[in-house]
Amino acid sequence: MIDRRHLLQGTGLAAVAALGGGACARTPDSDASTVRYWGMGAADKDKDEAVKAAFLATDAGRGVDIHIDQVPSSGAADMSQIITAVRGGTAPDLWWMDRFNAVQNASIGLLEPLEDLIEEYEGVSVEEFTSQWLQFAIDELTYEGSVYGLPTSTDARGLLCNQDVLKDAGVDLDLVDPEQHVLTWDELREIARTITHEDSRGNYDMLGFAPWMDQGMPYTWAFGLGAEVYDDETGTVVLDSPAWESVYGIYADWAEEFPFSRVDAFYATYQPPNAPPSQTALFSQRLAMTATGPWQNSGNRKYAPDLPLTWTWLPVAEEGDPTYTWSGGFSLVMPKGSSMSKAAWEFMKFHTGLDGQRSYVPELGSLPTHLRAIEEKAYDPAAELFRQMLPGSTSRPPLPVGSVVSDAMDRAKTSVALGSKTPQQVLEETQAMVVPKMDLFPGFRMPETYGERQEIEAA
Repeated sequence: MIDRRHLLQGTGLAAVAALGGGACARTPDSDASTVRYWGMGAADKDKDEAVKAAFLATDAGRGVDIHIDQVPSSGAADMSQIITAVRGGTAPDLWWMDRFNAVQNASIGLLEPLEDLIEEYEGVSVEEFTSQWLQFAIDELTYEGSVYGLPTSTDARGLLCNQDVLKDAGVDLDLVDPEQHVLTWDELREIARTITHEDSRGNYDMLGFAPWMDQGMPYTWAFGLGAEVYDDETGTVVLDSPAWESVYGIYADWAEEFPFSRVDAFYATYQPPNAPPSQTALFSQRLAMTATGPWQNSGNRKYAPDLPLTWTWLPVAEEGDPTYTWSGGFSLVMPKGSSMSKAAWEFMKFHTGLDGQRSYVPELGSLPTHLRAIEEKAYDPAAELFRQMLPGSTSRPPLPVGSVVSDAMDRAKTSVALGSKTPQQVLEETQAMVVPKMDLFPGFRMPETYGERQEIEAA
């Protein structure tokens, strides 16, 4: 019989299985005035330092000593650094963590719930306190009714367009004007046909679009086609639905006309792996459009300031269909073993709150999760269309087997695009891969608010 511990052994997480996910476990001998923080990463050290300085200048920060180490979240599957720290009793008080990992990490007892701190130091209900942030970001940090972190930045997905390439091919630029039009998949395919060109050797030297590149993951198109991973009402995995067949059908149909191998050769030529950020097919005027997000704006300004690069919505199935996108992002959490001191809580609250997000979100090129920061437009003006997307956005479903789902989808996408498997075959395989893992969490339910639209005011 496969039990939950066996699953944890298989995913490298058994090391913390015995820690459990119970109530707060404050470290009694911790220095209550010292906060150990694993930050954003070396490239963003200046942003962490700016938030630290701003916090220390407040009344709450007086006398607090904050130690910042740049040990960022290392990905959806690799939690080895934090697991080692938890086991060795050297975990930080606060950790900048990808929200996508939250439910999985909470389910194995790697994180501390925050309810006690909220009630002790804020004197309000958890619901009232967390209402300051985007609901989908809070949902992504919620497991079995408990909140395990506070959200920092977020993002969204759209199409980045090189207007010169489109115009030179005779494409009507009104089609990619987000204020006038939302592309359908048929229109996007026709644009790709118009732009894609072969050289004398039969290789692509111009490409319109490839749905499996950049942020063209199955999740991205799933949100526009109504494909769901988990049915909360029945408690079942639904990765074998007709909607998912439509998602993988996009890759199969596209690759039939624009073969994966030839697209791969195009990117190897004009945007090879490990190329400097200035070397992209879009910047070299070889690519018309790609699916990406607001983090790209800083690179656009730095490496291609003279190119007319603009954003538009993701494609829809039929004209008139609602726009869609999805949002990822980060959070601050307290790993098991955190002091959970008042100083740590105050810094966490400041960092994720209005003042903290005002400081670092515009510099990151992302979007705030704090509602007042969104209302005040505390973000890069180039990300305005993405802010407009937020009311219709959501996160990937907050599941305790999120990395399993993501890995299964990535393999399925590649198999279909290569033509080695059909959409129907990968549906059966992804369903068979995920169901046994979710069976270890009987009765699991996502937050009731997951997937609901949230109206957001803007100044």
